Amino acid sequence: MGNGKLIIRARDFAILTLLLLALALPGLANLPVIDRDEARYAQASVQMIETGDYVNIRFQDRARNKKPAGVYWLQSASVKLLSDVKKREIWAHRVPSVLGALLAIFATYWGGIRLIGRDGAITGAMLLAISLLFVFEAHIAKTDALLCGFSALALASLGHLRNGGERKTAILLWLALGCAVMIKGPILPLLIGLCLLSLFAWERQAGWMKPLLFWPGPLLFLMIVLPWMFLIWQTTDGAFFSEAIGGDLTPKLQGGHEKHGGPPGYHSVATWIMFWPSCLFLLPGLIFAFRAAGNKHGSQTPISKSARLLICWAVPYFIFVEIIPTKLPHYTLPIYPALALMAALAVLTLSKIDEFGIARKINAILFALVSIILLVGLLFGESFYGSYPTWSFGVMGVALLISLYAALRLWNGQGKSAFLAIIALAFLVNIPTYQFTLPSLDTLLVSRNVKNALVQEGISFPLDGSFEVYSPQFTEPSLVHGLGTDIILGEPEKRLTNPDFDLDDMIILDRKNNATVDFENQLLEVLKYRNQCLVGFSQIEGFNYSKGDEVLLDLMRVVSCPEPDLETAEDLSAPDGT
Repeated sequence: MGNGKLIIRARDFAILTLLLLALALPGLANLPVIDRDEARYAQASVQMIETGDYVNIRFQDRARNKKPAGVYWLQSASVKLLSDVKKREIWAHRVPSVLGALLAIFATYWGGIRLIGRDGAITGAMLLAISLLFVFEAHIAKTDALLCGFSALALASLGHLRNGGERKTAILLWLALGCAVMIKGPILPLLIGLCLLSLFAWERQAGWMKPLLFWPGPLLFLMIVLPWMFLIWQTTDGAFFSEAIGGDLTPKLQGGHEKHGGPPGYHSVATWIMFWPSCLFLLPGLIFAFRAAGNKHGSQTPISKSARLLICWAVPYFIFVEIIPTKLPHYTLPIYPALALMAALAVLTLSKIDEFGIARKINAILFALVSIILLVGLLFGESFYGSYPTWSFGVMGVALLISLYAALRLWNGQGKSAFLAIIALAFLVNIPTYQFTLPSLDTLLVSRNVKNALVQEGISFPLDGSFEVYSPQFTEPSLVHGLGTDIILGEPEKRLTNPDFDLDDMIILDRKNNATVDFENQLLEVLKYRNQCLVGFSQIEGFNYSKGDEVLLDLMRVVSCPEPDLETAEDLSAPDGT
């Protein structure tokens, strides 16, 4: 590679880095921990640091046998390197997700160069970087941004292998596969397997896959995954695998696990929202890819081979997640790099010729409708749950105009101007949303409000065990991460049989919960025999978005019951009142 190409590559990587950081860093620190998955991942990482046990994954005293330890290790390392576990700074847990997002756009660019050329590569990487779901996952401490990064690296490696790549490229794929398994188990092996089987069924050729059998690659994969698997098997006597497969994976394939079901077509609709604003080029991109892949006169041309790879990476897996009963929007994120590269092909085509006449008009209409729904929804959420700043109307009004402009440019076949418009749109919507709007939705941030109320009482966090906080009804994981590992949640019946409350212990009762009245009456009876009473010192009103319930939390302290005033009691009991 000449110096000129090196300079261009370095410039492209710098542009992509600045773009991603400009979208991912705003709100990273001031957006409170999100229930429930992010809070669980962050708290389990906290407990790894607190206990020094980096093999067994636990949330409080319960084993968290769902995903391998990779993301917990990365979060723990990030917290130890950049912060202090006692500070409970969620941004430190989110740094690995930002790095995973960076890996995703870098790998998309690297693979895109070989698949569709440099112009398409940087366009596709930018389309991935601005997509709504991708930006969201880059902001939260979960597995999905990292999985997307390793998925993009695996796709890029296959792209290079398809076009004369060397054995070291195959080793890179095995590296990505091993890391992905340590992050989220079988998802990437499934995706790669579906892709390779589909390609073989389509082309009846497998010679280009032979470097994948080069022995250092599988050996590297085993060196990555086997040590922890052996240790967790020994530590849990095999319970991790039986629970991860039987208690987490299998139920998702059999039904709507944890109430996350969805009708057929769920992802077909959700993708238009989750891939926004890059969905502006989704239909033309798919049409271009299928046309190129099915070109009978040039089936072995680089663009045809690349199109078939992108289709086989995206479509079989998409069908799979559309079929399984359990559905969540982020299930399709690993195929976003392929969708972005196909959309980039449409951008480049429309920048040169008038094409996709009907498809681009349909896409323009859909994009305009989705944009209106999203932007109005943001304003509604802010006005209903937040502080309702008037400047938001101006920002979202301008964003809506840009959205309509982008749709009009696509309608007229002006790909370049439409592409530049959605880049501007991504900046205008994402930065204020994550930096200002979401952190200001006070009604939804119940755990943060509880912690702030306790801080006003002079309490420092995390709890050091000098007193107890018990919340029988409001049991969201964010409360554990915010207040400390020792907070006690749920199990009201068990707690009534073994009350053991000390003075200054705190109890959080949800007045909106139907079970609270009976529990409180029984609790007061138990406390009465210990000459203990409850005194409220703060109330938190909000909305638990994880359950869809309104909450009214009464923060109460256990105190000694006051001695009765005997003179007053005798006076009131006298018949004549004297």
